[in-house]
Amino acid sequence: MLSAMRKSAGSWMIKILLGLIVLAFVFMGAGSFYSQRDTEVATVNGTPITTEEYQRTYDRIVQNLEQRFGDRLDRELLDSLNIEQQALDRLIEKHLIIQAAEENHISMSDEVLANWLTRIPAFQNNGRFDPDLYRRVLSQNRLSPEAFEAMQKEEMLTEIIRDLVGSSVPVSKAEARAWYDWENTEVNIEYAVFSPGEFSDVDISDQEAENYFEQNKEDYKTPPKIKARYIRFTPGDYKDEVEVSETEIKDYYDSHRSEFKEPETVEARHILLRVPQDADAETETEIREKASAIRQKAESGEDFAELARRFSEDPTAEEGGYLGELEKDDTVKEFSEKAFSLDPGEISEPVRTRFGWHLIKVDDRTDESTKPLEKVERKIKDKLALQKARDIAYEEAFSVYDISFEGEDLVKNAEDKDLELGTTDFFTRNSGPEGMEGADDFAEAAFSLPMGEISEVREIGNSYYLIQPLEKQEAGIPELDSVIEEVREDALRQKQQKTARLAAENFLETVDSAESFSNAAETTGNEVKTTGFFKRNQPVPEIGQNQPFSSKAFSLRDDDPVADSVVTGGNDRFYVMRLKERKTPQDSDFQNQRQEIESRLAERKRRQAVNRWVESMRQAGDIEISDKFSDLSG
Repeated sequence: MLSAMRKSAGSWMIKILLGLIVLAFVFMGAGSFYSQRDTEVATVNGTPITTEEYQRTYDRIVQNLEQRFGDRLDRELLDSLNIEQQALDRLIEKHLIIQAAEENHISMSDEVLANWLTRIPAFQNNGRFDPDLYRRVLSQNRLSPEAFEAMQKEEMLTEIIRDLVGSSVPVSKAEARAWYDWENTEVNIEYAVFSPGEFSDVDISDQEAENYFEQNKEDYKTPPKIKARYIRFTPGDYKDEVEVSETEIKDYYDSHRSEFKEPETVEARHILLRVPQDADAETETEIREKASAIRQKAESGEDFAELARRFSEDPTAEEGGYLGELEKDDTVKEFSEKAFSLDPGEISEPVRTRFGWHLIKVDDRTDESTKPLEKVERKIKDKLALQKARDIAYEEAFSVYDISFEGEDLVKNAEDKDLELGTTDFFTRNSGPEGMEGADDFAEAAFSLPMGEISEVREIGNSYYLIQPLEKQEAGIPELDSVIEEVREDALRQKQQKTARLAAENFLETVDSAESFSNAAETTGNEVKTTGFFKRNQPVPEIGQNQPFSSKAFSLRDDDPVADSVVTGGNDRFYVMRLKERKTPQDSDFQNQRQEIESRLAERKRRQAVNRWVESMRQAGDIEISDKFSDLSG
């Protein structure tokens, strides 16, 4: 059925959709991957999880993290998230669920899958499924329709089984009310804060610094460092070897016409009469009629620009309402549609937007066009030249790599080809060579190689590299003298923290024996602050996100209002607190949100039920992790 549908039945949106509904298709570490594609990383009740399957799942997780964290996603964060184990666990879960479906004779039909595929906008032209577009998009992502459809069947079947397992989870009114109260109860807290920085009279002796270093030597351990030599192949160095013919320029221009489109534009002015957000119908009508009266003045021959200076309530009034040259997407829809429907010199009827009532006058318009070849010829030539230069740079790098079999070959071959051979200072995995473009990527490549081995051609920044690590300094503990200032600062900080905590504990003892929190503060000379009401999952006013503070605050009771211990905040401060007031939500508020709350709780309980079910199958199943997983995750 699917085969028949494919026979009968580009853009950024397609790429985004595929990123969501398929798997990531950029195989990280492709060299090692393809050489091991038939190996297994694990088996689930005898069913293999292949290296290919694992690698795709790993890349999918990384791609999602890149969309979430952007530039903040670095190797350190990836390592902390243990993506390798996440990918393996996800695949084990998928295979367990599919096996459960097979045991219970639950399957996904071709008809259901076909119906789903034909409704995906990314595979449609003019609202209809386009089989050629479908095949082309999959081909660009190294997938056949058969492979894609098989993966989607598994994905859809997995979701069906998860829904079946979680569908019978009930949520009672009492559960919903308890959860609502937990989320929406508010407390107002009195507190005294003790900050280490306030204890500026604390000092550190030489002996204390030495003792601190002896107790915390591992904190000052220097990371491994390596030194590397390299040859850089920069495309710009090969531009003189490049020739771009007129035919190539013309071919590029003809096949990339959309790149040189100049959109339709209008040169316009406007007069804006603003409408207050709370305006009633009568006020709305009055402002529109005023706009109509101004239009009559303009139609009678009065200068539109002068009318704009007199009546417009927009910052452009001083320039006679002049907006300049506009493209269709430069303004709100209502304004744009009217402006682009006018002929030069024509003045619109009043147009309503969220800003108010507008009168629009078009001074001139320019139709959509394509820049002529002579205007973009230089740009195309430079672009093609750079592409060719990059190809030459890569080919030159590969030719050197191809004849460099041993460590000293790189030196000899660089000399023979009159190439500059660079050598770095020592650098760490997290920093890379100082001042180098793409230093992090260079460091990652260098640290992945045995000493003396020459890397494959690596694209780093805008250049290609051959890299050879030469020497390694192992991690080690430095002499105290080389880190004494850092040690003194750390030891001082620790001593101040201890002093601040002791002061907080002494204050807490005073509170226990004082008539009130304020009296205790007055006796000890501490300032008492009040948070004001806040909810459990909200930032604490004037303090911010502070989970230890919030947890302790909501554990306090009216009959036992003072915290029984000092609370350490995430900002290294110490708090002594007292419950001033607690406020529980009204029943009417709960009733208004009951349906939504029960729905959210049901979804949470469904997820928990599925997780428990999967874990029970995992415990009962025969799951074997191969040594190959250790190789990949190491």
